[in-house]
Amino acid sequence: MNEKFSAGGNSPKQTLSTLWEFALAAYAAPIIQRHCLYLQDHYQMDVNMLLAAGFCGRNGLMWTEPFCRILINIAAPIREQYILPIRALRLEAYGSDGLYTALKKAEIEAERIEISSLAAELAKQVAGDVDRTDVANNLLVYAALEVDINQANLQLMLAELAAKFLEIS
Repeated sequence: MNEKFSAGGNSPKQTLSTLWEFALAAYAAPIIQRHCLYLQDHYQMDVNMLLAAGFCGRNGLMWTEPFCRILINIAAPIREQYILPIRALRLEAYGSDGLYTALKKAEIEAERIEISSLAAELAKQVAGDVDRTDVANNLLVYAALEVDINQANLQLMLAELAAKFLEIS
């Protein structure tokens, strides 16, 4: 997803006014990328949902379980019908430069569509006062709906991810 950063043409120094801009800047941070990919690969968590959790928390929108379920229901069909199949094809095409590159671009576009769909729902919400705990709360609410969050290593990773999201400028 480093390609996401360069594909979007956004600089992390720009104002992070949209979910997509935040996602590009956040994913450009190596530790955020590593944690997101680990959570994706080991817990089947949606990277775009993790990024949305960080974005919302930074902007004063604290997730509740019902609201998080709404977001999951928006993201899941796009992820299942487009992102995951394209990703599987891309991984199979590893070594075939032209095909691999084309599939990577298609996967990034599918992820952008998922983020746009999430952003449309987020635009309907009213943010409150920004509280540094909102990022961690949002990640925990999402994680609790997807996996057993009582695993110590998972809680540590989510806490570190939340801290790194707060460092995005």
